[in-house]
Amino acid sequence: MQFLFEIEDVFDIGGRGCVLVPGVPYAFGRDVKAGEQLVIVTPQGEHVRTNIAAFEMINRGRRMAHAPFSLPRAVTKASLPVGSKVYLLDSTDV
Repeated sequence: MQFLFEIEDVFDIGGRGCVLVPGVPYAFGRDVKAGEQLVIVTPQGEHVRTNIAAFEMINRGRRMAHAPFSLPRAVTKASLPVGSKVYLLDSTDV
């Protein structure tokens, strides 16, 4: 399990799902693709198992160092509080 980032914001896009920001750092060290498995650990210690649905194009008016992504629609914004930690599961963790 590899730490990706701490959630700073969550956007709920109707018909697509939640988008996590900041997202996967471009300097992460390996390619991360849609479909990869994640575990999100909330500040309360709850674990949310999910996967990357798609990477999103977000224009914040400046060059970004991260790639925001969306989750499947079944994951709700309410289950993803700011400060939650996002981990990428390795094939041995699945």
